[in-house]
Amino acid sequence: MRIALYPNRDRDPGFGVTRRLISCISKSGATAVIEDEFAPDLIDDNLVRASYGTCDLMICLGGDGTFLTAAHLESAKDLPKTGINLGSVGFLQEIDPDRMESAVKLLIEGDYRIENRSLLAASCYDTGGHRTLDDEALNDVVLARGNRAKSITVALEIDGERVENIPGDGVIVSTATGSTAYSLSAGGPVIHPVSDVILITPICPHTLQNRSYVTCSDSDITLRLISNQEDAYLTIDGRGGYQMSTGQRVTVNSSNRKVKYIRLWEEAFFKSVSTKIQQRGLFR
Repeated sequence: MRIALYPNRDRDPGFGVTRRLISCISKSGATAVIEDEFAPDLIDDNLVRASYGTCDLMICLGGDGTFLTAAHLESAKDLPKTGINLGSVGFLQEIDPDRMESAVKLLIEGDYRIENRSLLAASCYDTGGHRTLDDEALNDVVLARGNRAKSITVALEIDGERVENIPGDGVIVSTATGSTAYSLSAGGPVIHPVSDVILITPICPHTLQNRSYVTCSDSDITLRLISNQEDAYLTIDGRGGYQMSTGQRVTVNSSNRKVKYIRLWEEAFFKSVSTKIQQRGLFR
């Protein structure tokens, strides 16, 4: 078995945890693989430099952001993924460092199940209707104001029908996986990550009500920027920061692709949510 590694040097200074993982994989009779462009200064006799496309699965080392980045790597898009949590929350990184050895044993024995996590497909159009961007999100697509404390107004449409104009800091469109990310901070509900739905949550709306929308996965969602006092930006899984102007729109729907998420332990999702949120404060 060939296991792809995707380490985050900021979360693993000196690659101490990564080296321990490489040793564990080698002792278990498998091969650890890293592509040339990632961690070029990491040298280990048991490490093979090759394409992730030659591997059977991937282990990410870092926080949830590391997992999100790995989910979009072209050579690793089809690989089942799990992660060692070196961040503050670890909703996506299931393996604690002290369970690394037992996790590797389960992976090599094939003693795990795969959850197919939904992705969002997002397209951005200029005022002339020309498509300027296509991307995918495992967590969320966010249209939000820039650094100045001035609101924007976003028109929300679902399946071609105008729902409302939302004045405020912006709007988050997220997957069920992303319900525990930015959307949760904005007051959105927690949704089980395998639920096949799309969540729409306003960010600090300047209205007398603040409600999220939960719609079915085959819905077509449009966010149209209709009032832009200052800069507004589109981010997709935290990437990009594409500047938007009045009249531009973003369409969001479910992608045909799924992320293959490795589930090693049968831990109740809703039971673990509060624990992970509380642990976050301990790391700050």
